[in-house]
Amino acid sequence: MRYFFIASIFITLCMCCAHADIYTCKDSDGKTVYTDSPDACKDAEEVKVDTLPTLIPTKPLATSPRTSTSNNTLAEKNSYTALTITSPSNDSVIRDNQGNVTINFQVSPNLKTRSGHEFVVTLDGTQVYNGTSTITALKNVDRGTHTIGLKVVAADGSTKISATPVKFTLNRFSALQNQENRFNDGDPDIDNDPKNNDLDDDADQDLNNNTFSFPTNTKLPTRPPPPPPPPSNP
Repeated sequence: MRYFFIASIFITLCMCCAHADIYTCKDSDGKTVYTDSPDACKDAEEVKVDTLPTLIPTKPLATSPRTSTSNNTLAEKNSYTALTITSPSNDSVIRDNQGNVTINFQVSPNLKTRSGHEFVVTLDGTQVYNGTSTITALKNVDRGTHTIGLKVVAADGSTKISATPVKFTLNRFSALQNQENRFNDGDPDIDNDPKNNDLDDDADQDLNNNTFSFPTNTKLPTRPPPPPPPPSNP
């Protein structure tokens, strides 16, 4: 233990006085003493101390701004793994007389709203919705076949991910077709007021004047031909 203590003192003196001369001698009790003064004790001897190596700290390698920006851009671009339109399904048929169509979709992972990302929905190439909700409703959509597009865009307008387009067909009730069907069925009530079971004013006037005429595409019922007369007995 004593030798360890002495060695510790020696090392400390070496560190603190790297450029000073070190001397050793015996005190009156016979203990070894280390000092930087040759007159501190009798018969002091100089201790040869090896020069400690000098360590030069090195600076960490600076990251290239271009490389860092490129990596961040790549990570930002690949931040989404899936974007899907869940309804309507592809090639589906929707029947709605008001032309209402509800679109649902999902993204994985969740939309990065803090980064300014949002959904953009298009119908036949025309933007009809942009926002952060995963559901939107369209109104008064025309009859026929339509294509829904969906993508996620950043605040600068760049596209992060696009979904596979979905096609659907909308069957919508036609008022003109309804009037034609009423004529075909022999229903005289063609007013818009459901409480009025009479003919409209023009039709009433035409009937009173005996000038009423059916449209050219009206199919009028015909009477079946009379049965043939029974054979006469000879």
